Amino acid sequence: MRTLAIWRWGSVRALASIFITLSCTTDPTLPAGILGSAHPDSGSAPDGLTDAATQPDAAGSHALQGEAGQSGNGGQSSNGGRANDAGAPDAGYGPLDGGSCTPGVPRCHGDFGYQQCEQDGHWGAPHSCAGYSSNGTTSYCVTTLGTDGSEPWAACVDPACWYWITGGFIPGSTAVGICTSSTTINACNGGGTLSEATCDGVCTQVGVLDGRVLGYCRAECEAGARECIGGALYRSCDHGRWSAQASVCAGGADCNPLGTGSIPDIRCGGVCDPGTSRCADDGSGVEDCNDSGSWEAGQQCLLGACTPKGPQAECQAECSANQFQCAADGAGTQRSCNAQSLWDPATDCAAGSSCRISGGQALGCLACIGPKNAQGNAYGVSDSKCDAGGVSQCGDDNTWQAPVACASGQACVQLNQGVSSVAYCQPL
Repeated sequence: MRTLAIWRWGSVRALASIFITLSCTTDPTLPAGILGSAHPDSGSAPDGLTDAATQPDAAGSHALQGEAGQSGNGGQSSNGGRANDAGAPDAGYGPLDGGSCTPGVPRCHGDFGYQQCEQDGHWGAPHSCAGYSSNGTTSYCVTTLGTDGSEPWAACVDPACWYWITGGFIPGSTAVGICTSSTTINACNGGGTLSEATCDGVCTQVGVLDGRVLGYCRAECEAGARECIGGALYRSCDHGRWSAQASVCAGGADCNPLGTGSIPDIRCGGVCDPGTSRCADDGSGVEDCNDSGSWEAGQQCLLGACTPKGPQAECQAECSANQFQCAADGAGTQRSCNAQSLWDPATDCAAGSSCRISGGQALGCLACIGPKNAQGNAYGVSDSKCDAGGVSQCGDDNTWQAPVACASGQACVQLNQGVSSVAYCQPL
């Protein structure tokens, strides 16, 4: 059974920000134009998606990890990975028991396979749908349906592209796919496979699938914009993202955000624009420009740190209480959210523990994942292991319990997937 959990889908599929330890950026909104649907033409694959019947065979498995929270059915397809499925008429394929169908038309056969309609109008033998995944795992089959009522059409695609297509997003003007850095992406192309591209902006992450970071390209600023970041320093927008290097106002003059203009801009020196605000040099609070055009102390950031936002600055929390970060499931260090809602530096896990992730949510340093973590380990259940000729279960407190010996004539068998393990007694 495929497990799918995504970060929180709203009525327009707005995606809430998450943490993944890569240099990708998170943001709670999707840009306009990313929503869409495929429109297959009769007898041809939609939007350039490659015909399922032309794909080679392979094998593999998938698990999408996400933050514990609203998941519903997690976007999991219950009908062979069908995209745009609302009202999709199965009758367009002909009877599902192998009756009449349109010759040449493919359909999904489960999530990882397809069938093609033969010339006699009957469905042919099922084939594995694979070979177009960039990391060697099994490709998925998706089915799209034209709004003009044309035949459904199946195609084999990379698992990352399957995620975007079945979520109602298709390759288009906004690049979607796998974040490879904060500025680059392996984008889904018209064939449902991935190709390298540079983001005009930043790559915004939304989840993890098969160890790869799902994301899309988003501009974080407008070309030509400039923003004060403290004292005499400011940054500029280039290619949809803020410059990595700060610029300095001539002569070390104060940087003042402008209160007017279609895009954020700054003025070096002179008085400030009343009503604007900026961050204090140490980021501990906000400074406000008063009616006389002078800076004065404003709000202190009791939680989070000051963040510039064009002509205004605000206190913004990085994290929430009892939140952790893990570089990966089983990592030897963790990061914790402190009382100021800021991330502390990474600390080493104690001997016998590691930083664990359950369903995409970082749990911090634990000996094992117990039954109170609903998403379980990589197998979707609590950890267990072979110990002293029996089976040791992970308890509610995420520590190993005393082993229970296997019955006479039995031996313990342990399965491992990374740091996750499950064990059981089996007859000799």
